[in-house]
Amino acid sequence: MANPLHAVHERVGVEFQAYGQTPIPLTFGEPQAEYAAIRKAAAIVDRPYRGILELTGKDRHSFLNNFLTNQVWDKEKKTGLGAGQVVYGFFLNTKGRIISDMNVIELGDRTWLEMEEEKVETVRAAFEKYLFAEQVKLKSLVGVVHQLFITGPRAAESLSLVGWARPTAAEDGGQCPPYASTAQVLGEMITVFRDDICGVAGYALLIPTSAAQRFWDHFTQTGQREFDDDMRFRGLARPCGWAAFNTTRIEAGRPLFSIDFDESVLPAETGLFERAVSLTKGCYLGQEIVARMHARGQVARKLVGIRMESDALPLAGTKIYDDQQNEIGGITSSTISPILSSVAICLGYAKKPFFATGTKLRIPAEGSMQIGEVVNTPFMGSP
Repeated sequence: MANPLHAVHERVGVEFQAYGQTPIPLTFGEPQAEYAAIRKAAAIVDRPYRGILELTGKDRHSFLNNFLTNQVWDKEKKTGLGAGQVVYGFFLNTKGRIISDMNVIELGDRTWLEMEEEKVETVRAAFEKYLFAEQVKLKSLVGVVHQLFITGPRAAESLSLVGWARPTAAEDGGQCPPYASTAQVLGEMITVFRDDICGVAGYALLIPTSAAQRFWDHFTQTGQREFDDDMRFRGLARPCGWAAFNTTRIEAGRPLFSIDFDESVLPAETGLFERAVSLTKGCYLGQEIVARMHARGQVARKLVGIRMESDALPLAGTKIYDDQQNEIGGITSSTISPILSSVAICLGYAKKPFFATGTKLRIPAEGSMQIGEVVNTPFMGSP
């Protein structure tokens, strides 16, 4: 689908890059200020590559529970997610490999599956094949709902200035993310769900596509508050492109589907196992393989954080080697980290036993072989 904000970005001279088949803003001209907005204030990111699959009907939770790695239905209590709950999980094929990841957002009378837009139709068609007597309806909201993402330590403040009220501790279970809420903002009923992709508070705004430009203009042009002097920006949130967003999500150690893992990858290899997989929920498609690998500890490779010893940056797709020049993995994402004194950091796969924390890896970068070390993520907590 065409991005409703593409012409808006084009008019201000945005530099674009491709995300799959979708052109997205790379930078709005000041990447350093965009990065600073995420780390110090509030930034707004246009995410036209995200889509929604809507499920309605009284059987939707029990039906969905048969396909996702995480629990959305309690079989004993016969209850599904409560309104405002958000669960992250994978949809697998029969071989236990990941067809798509998704955020399951419960809205009370319907359930939204938020995922890569290009996967919405794939998942819908797969689910349709398993629908028999269940009272479940599936509907793609691609082209109907658009996503903007506001992130930074002042993100909640920016949202409060347009009428959104942050859920109380009681409403969100006394926990940090994830949670969702609906609210009337700028005359539209929207859904906001929290997801700290960049390692700071992050809020995805799911808004009517017809209102996308009005929301974007209001957040980026309304001079209701001025950021710090060095930001030189008046508005509720600074427009931020992929370059700064990608740097901060790598610093936060957040792998992304279609970039850091895809249909060739098993859940235990992603580094997201604890977040995405329930070991007690019972059967689902691909569950036998997931359970067997977990019980036996059979993980042949794993996605890890790698901190380079210098600012030499390995590119995505670069191979990783051991001391004997044997290929043992590959880089999926990399960036220069401003918050870590401009050292190069990466996400990448390493074979067993090379994914243990503290392992030294040899990685080509900028014309020579460099040394990287496997570290815990998020990188901001790395020594």
